[in-house]
Amino acid sequence: MNSTASARRGAVAVLALSALILVGCSSTNSTGGGEPSGTTPNNLEADIAALSVGTVDQFIEMSEVCADDAEDMTVGVVDGYGTNTWSKTVLAEIESEAAKCPAITSVEFVAGRGDLEATTSGITSLAAKGTDIILVIPDAGPGEAHLPAIRQATEAGAIVINFASDPQGEAGVEYLDYTDQIPQFVGKSKAQWVVDQLGDEGGNVVFFGGPAGALVSSQEYEGAKEIFDANPQITLINEEPIATNWDPAQAQQAMAGVLAQGTPIDAVIADYGASASGIIRAYEAAGEPLPIISTTDDNSLSCGFAALKAANADYELSTVSSRTWIGRVALRKAVAAFQGGSNQEPSLYELALFEDSTGSAAGAISPDEACLPDAPSDATPSTLLTADEIQELFG
Repeated sequence: MNSTASARRGAVAVLALSALILVGCSSTNSTGGGEPSGTTPNNLEADIAALSVGTVDQFIEMSEVCADDAEDMTVGVVDGYGTNTWSKTVLAEIESEAAKCPAITSVEFVAGRGDLEATTSGITSLAAKGTDIILVIPDAGPGEAHLPAIRQATEAGAIVINFASDPQGEAGVEYLDYTDQIPQFVGKSKAQWVVDQLGDEGGNVVFFGGPAGALVSSQEYEGAKEIFDANPQITLINEEPIATNWDPAQAQQAMAGVLAQGTPIDAVIADYGASASGIIRAYEAAGEPLPIISTTDDNSLSCGFAALKAANADYELSTVSSRTWIGRVALRKAVAAFQGGSNQEPSLYELALFEDSTGSAAGAISPDEACLPDAPSDATPSTLLTADEIQELFG
């Protein structure tokens, strides 16, 4: 891109947002993926392997897309939730990655706090400021509910990459790319581990998600259900993810409600490790032995496994990476696009198990190995933050 790109973005942002006010929030990109509004730089085409599928061993370094003479750029991050430990770690990872590129002059953060209006307002506000790169976690509600604001930001000239939650819509038309784990694949990974542990005898399984309607929870649930449907010895007792708002206290309360119904539970799947901690507390409060649990990695689970196992003979744990690092991928792809370069690392990741206390999953490590003994209980063992960065984040 030429040296006037940032200035043009600022001017285009003002013009595009002014026009959009007149036509309303339902405006779409009339050019269908060409140059939005007919005057912006092409921010919908880039050599970044958009929506490609792969594994984490295909990561690249920021230096490969941010050269010494890179043009200055501004970054905005909008997280539809933004207040829990996972979100704070995600932001810290983005800031850590941004620090490797001196051309990134600022990183501005907006937490939607689970409010769709606040989240979409954050997206359009960043666009109105002329922010060059906007990274969005569209999880304040159904993914498609964020699309009007995402389209507005794209039409305003920003490079928009969604991550960690599916925005729906179409990459290359309404935004540049979407990068994440593949939630259905993760759901299948967790469910298959549960099937393997319960064996021919089978049992009852309960699935916990985040906010009601969160697409990432629903997609993971769909993947798990596909495995369980093929194994009739397993009964998935809830017809949709049980909502927890990714809050351990709410997860504890929800699990207490399940236990109060009296149905034996042989396995629990949770799409957030801190929620699993709340679920464990519900079992302890009820005086019930722990079932097997599959979730995402959380330091309290890793470091606390041995003590819980000693008191609960049937307890086993598997986790998938919480992928707090996924924002790094989104940022590197956005930087490559802004600078007119290339980035061929995958956008969508097939994540196998990160931890397996039974030792049966190839490539997985034990909870003891995953434990970060000098880090806080709510740290993420699979994070790419350094030990010093973790300490700085959690104090």
